[in-house]
Amino acid sequence: MKNITKIFYLPLLLSFILLSCEDLEVENLNQPDAERALSQDSDLISLIDGTVTDLFSDLIGFYGIYLDGLADQITSTNAYADFWGFTDQPRRILNNRTTNSDLSAISAHWSNYNSHIYNANVILKTVGERNILDGLNDVTEAKKAQALFIRGVSLGYLGMIYDKAYRVEESTDVTTIEFEDYSKIIDYALNDIALAISTAPASLKMPIHVSFSLNKDEFTKLANSFRAKILMGKKRGGDADETIDYSQVISWLDQGITSDFDPPAKQSVLYNNSQDWMTYTLSDGSGYLPVDQKIPYLIEGNPSKQPADYPTDSSIILDELTNTADSRINSYFKYTTNFGFLRESRGRHLFTNYRHIRFFTDNNRNRDGYSTNVFSKAEHDYLKAEAQLLNGDASSSANTINNSPGRISSGLPAVTALSVQNDLLYEYSIELHLNGTIGTNYFFMRRHNLLQEGTPLHFPVPADELEISGIDPYTFGSVSGNASANGPGWK
Repeated sequence: MKNITKIFYLPLLLSFILLSCEDLEVENLNQPDAERALSQDSDLISLIDGTVTDLFSDLIGFYGIYLDGLADQITSTNAYADFWGFTDQPRRILNNRTTNSDLSAISAHWSNYNSHIYNANVILKTVGERNILDGLNDVTEAKKAQALFIRGVSLGYLGMIYDKAYRVEESTDVTTIEFEDYSKIIDYALNDIALAISTAPASLKMPIHVSFSLNKDEFTKLANSFRAKILMGKKRGGDADETIDYSQVISWLDQGITSDFDPPAKQSVLYNNSQDWMTYTLSDGSGYLPVDQKIPYLIEGNPSKQPADYPTDSSIILDELTNTADSRINSYFKYTTNFGFLRESRGRHLFTNYRHIRFFTDNNRNRDGYSTNVFSKAEHDYLKAEAQLLNGDASSSANTINNSPGRISSGLPAVTALSVQNDLLYEYSIELHLNGTIGTNYFFMRRHNLLQEGTPLHFPVPADELEISGIDPYTFGSVSGNASANGPGWK
């Protein structure tokens, strides 16, 4: 498995060589090389600050659509960009072939997060050799902390999304790198985030974009919440063979965010593109990517008055949910009898009467000041409740949910120790729909064996990456596939 990333990382390797060489001959001023470009502190600062923004953009970006499809949070029969391929039932095998014109559904996460790691390593290589000045201010440690955070979170999401990835540090010989399994990748990620926290100086100001920054205390809390979430991402369902210290998860969360991390959007710089697509509303009032039938099914309780799949009889249109016990429903979801782009010929069982309206704003989330909903206090609480449950303390888990803002505002009866897993599924599906980073519901459902049968438990290394070294592509998914959910899941 050598040279997997030769094409991607060769420019990085060359730039490091250039940076370490001294030109004792006549300088060639016509050579626009990496040495000259990276010799300016202002350029280095712009590189790492811009990468922070890019990282957060990807955490709430377009490609979250596919993970929400696999988690039955949205539905579609639209073949555009292969949306249907990730919502269809029975589940399909992931099309991990270079001939797939929509391979980006699988590969975009890979290229995006590895790109951020590349940029982080440029900074980490530089700060190992010299200081970085912002005017007269030495910002070396601050930019190092940012780079470690970027590399750690990027590695964490690679580990949560893919079955394996690779660890590339600033001093890595890229000609010898090999894949390592997701568990090790997540361990590397956690180590980087820990170093980011310990490195961050008291003067740290990490810009999320040009109009919003975090001080050290805010940075530390957010980093703790992220590393708790990433560690929980090791669990792939079934009999857990991963070594997860749930007490450590709880400890990090206790040192994490205390309110929603919701930077205001900056137009065309940082906005929630996942929300933008999954709240888009057609002229007939239906959703372009409407909510899956799972949501009305869960809202109606157990046993539900709604079916888990939409009726295939074309004469049946399900009634609107009325008098629901949860006071959030009418402000989060909207009923319609129109089906928009849903095609009966592609499976009426995929239909729905509901779209998401909580974060709907005139079909455009790309505006200054709109919410980005990166990491909510509700998700923070539910992660803690999960860790308590998986640590054998269902009573504390129930109390944590009952004291979370979303549950308090719902008017629903108190969660009990006997019902906590079902209530967590409900809260994730309702309160955390489009309210968090990509994959939030997918990762939760994978941890608790709730993905429907045939859903891939993770993505394979993208085929175009494998092709670089002549490695045959592999894939996951379908009821007969490996590394796929093997039960009825939430149904």
